Amino acid sequence: MPEAISGTNPHKAEKRPRILAAPSCVFPAGIAENCAALAPDYDEIALAFFETKACLEYSGADLPEELAQLPVSWHMHLPLDLPWAAGVERVAGVVLALRAKTAHLSPRRFVLHPPAEPEQLAALARLLAAGGLPPQDLLVENINGRDLALHWPVIQALDLGVCLDLGHMLVHGQHGFLTLPGMAARTRMLHLNAPDPERPSRHASLELLDAAGRDLCRRLLALLGPGGVVLLELFNAAALAGSRHALDSLLPAGAGDKEAYE
Repeated sequence: MPEAISGTNPHKAEKRPRILAAPSCVFPAGIAENCAALAPDYDEIALAFFETKACLEYSGADLPEELAQLPVSWHMHLPLDLPWAAGVERVAGVVLALRAKTAHLSPRRFVLHPPAEPEQLAALARLLAAGGLPPQDLLVENINGRDLALHWPVIQALDLGVCLDLGHMLVHGQHGFLTLPGMAARTRMLHLNAPDPERPSRHASLELLDAAGRDLCRRLLALLGPGGVVLLELFNAAALAGSRHALDSLLPAGAGDKEAYE
């Protein structure tokens, strides 16, 4: 069993930027072991379901019923390799199957790397709504080559949410997304990480942010309303712990007060 992240506040609910989350793949162990180790120090866990085939094959051993007893809420990062080439109906089937597989955890939000065309996003959102997944719970993430501005009319028309990834914004020069109309009201989650200096597409600790990166991070934190989720999207214990400490210096004055975020 991996140990909990060292150096974190044992009173996890008392100093939080909104809802603080960690991914389910920090330690070199299974999902259940990761979640058990992270739960004492985080409010929410992101089910990092990055690969379609592997995640559809998860069994009760990977996602045991006992996970529902952990004192955390849950959300899901949908696979990065969703089968768009097979049609939107197939993609919707995968998403709903993964939702059913995690029904005992009741994930509240689903983060999506969007397709190339807005029409595909619209069709997916409608199919998911018909399958019982509310449009407000589908969060469209900014990624390279998937311009949020292109998808914005669909996001607004269908009442979808948004997940803003700090590292992606820095690497791809996406600061302009913050001026899209109604962005603050639709931003329900932040992915916080710094670009790796050697491989910018790889997630690194917030400790590595330069002055411009820290400024953008503060802007994103100010944008996120009460009830929003801040995911420290790091995939090893050292980077996660370092980012946890760095986050404290990035929060606006008063952000450590529990009452400000409940």
